[in-house]
Amino acid sequence: MSSMIDVKLATDRTMKAIVLSAFPNYRKRTAWLSTFHREMNINSYWDGGSKDEYAIVRLDTMARVPMPSVGHPFFEVSGRGIGAGEDQYVTVDRVGNVCLKALPEGYAIVRSGTFCGKPATAHVHVNAEDLARLLPAGSVEAR
Repeated sequence: MSSMIDVKLATDRTMKAIVLSAFPNYRKRTAWLSTFHREMNINSYWDGGSKDEYAIVRLDTMARVPMPSVGHPFFEVSGRGIGAGEDQYVTVDRVGNVCLKALPEGYAIVRSGTFCGKPATAHVHVNAEDLARLLPAGSVEAR
């Protein structure tokens, strides 16, 4: 499934818990849900009034997991020396761009942040195996 599903957080406690675990100050009424299906750049930095921010959440405990990157790729390489590495889930190129290659079952990656100076809608990406149990009954609209 590659399309996004609109989820009303007032009627879906599980999705609300995932989003608030990732971003405790999130105040929007909806979020998007979709399957993680391709590599995702997970660097967070300001670019023209917008900033994507990422958080990983364990679905069994709703605990936020520390991210490998929290800033601009240049500063990640020069300040933390994380350039040119790879493991089963993450690749880091020689200039510090961090890409999530795979999302293991039992985890969600949530993207939010700021879009053109306003709060962005949260987008929850989950493993295909986790999607079926997270689909809310009666609170979704295909997008």
